[in-house]
Amino acid sequence: MKIVGILTATVLTLVAAGCGGNSSTSAQFVASATPASPGLVKLVPRSHSGSRVAIDVLLYGPEPGIDLFTYRFGIKIGDPSFASLVPQMQYTQTALVAEGGQTIVIDVNGDADPSVVQVDIEKQGGGAGNGFASSSVALIELVFEVQGSGQTTLSLVGIGGNAPVLLDHALAPIGGITFDPESAKLRGVTTGGGGY
Repeated sequence: MKIVGILTATVLTLVAAGCGGNSSTSAQFVASATPASPGLVKLVPRSHSGSRVAIDVLLYGPEPGIDLFTYRFGIKIGDPSFASLVPQMQYTQTALVAEGGQTIVIDVNGDADPSVVQVDIEKQGGGAGNGFASSSVALIELVFEVQGSGQTTLSLVGIGGNAPVLLDHALAPIGGITFDPESAKLRGVTTGGGGY
């Protein structure tokens, strides 16, 4: 009986060791089907690496005369236990252009409410806003990370009980701007970690 017990324990140990393996998670971003058009704000993929994906919040143009001065909106994460914002030391945007002594202040907050990434970006120093002649500009670039396999949504929303908004230098809402009403999807696919 003792020998049988030893052999059984040995076999179980070998089976456990044989079933081990490394797994890896790949993040995938799927934009909404909303077609690009001037004045549309939309989440689009930029790049991905492993379990992380970088996205741009694009404002489509050209919009040479909009007097863009500040903007505020949120990105709602459908399942914050599956996906979360990866904080950056510096955030990138290409929508606002500082001129005549202006500075640009970028505030990205993913801690106050893990389910909503708050974006608040503005010019300081007075003066006017700016337009753009290109086909699109990035209101912000963000990186998200997924935890294992699954899927969640990313949606453009307002913050503080207010609607998402782009404002001119008089802090009046800019007309003709539409925040994509459709959600994007963020997926995680885990491979490996199997047995033999």
